[in-house]
Amino acid sequence: MRDGFRNIIVGDATMGGMEDGGITSFTRLKSQRIRKVIVGRDFSITIPGEPIAQGRPKFSNRGGFVKAYDPKKSREGKQSVKFFVANKMRDEGADPLDGPIHMQVQFGIKLPTSQYRKRTPVPRKWRIKKPDLDNLVKLVKDACSGIVYLDDNQVVKVSAEKIECAQGESPFTKLRFSQLEEL
Repeated sequence: MRDGFRNIIVGDATMGGMEDGGITSFTRLKSQRIRKVIVGRDFSITIPGEPIAQGRPKFSNRGGFVKAYDPKKSREGKQSVKFFVANKMRDEGADPLDGPIHMQVQFGIKLPTSQYRKRTPVPRKWRIKKPDLDNLVKLVKDACSGIVYLDDNQVVKVSAEKIECAQGESPFTKLRFSQLEEL
């Protein structure tokens, strides 16, 4: 992949479909042949560190005017995501994605030290505790707006998961943004 662009791939198959990097896109023709065309760009990054959820807005009253603002932890989390994403976009020389976008996110949250085991290390597992998945996604989506894509209303499909890291594994946030074809 060069400059975030995927090559145009045109192929024929008689059964099933064709695979290219985990993405399958095809249309059935009348003769049961499958013709596949993938045209688009994508952007992937893994951000080290504990994922942070978007907090509730805070309000202050000065001079009779109410002002809403992000909590400090949310602001710092957004700045961290923006820093890593902007640096990777700059290094790749990529412009923001346009059109409809599919956002894939995986949040790896650190295993509490109280759950560490000496003899049988704890493997990865689903995280069913706080923070909420939708608040984690919201922070990342807001932070990437204007950098990876022009506006967050371009994100039309979201795939997200929240896991608890294996024992000894560092926390992370994996992001992948892919352009979708028009319907």
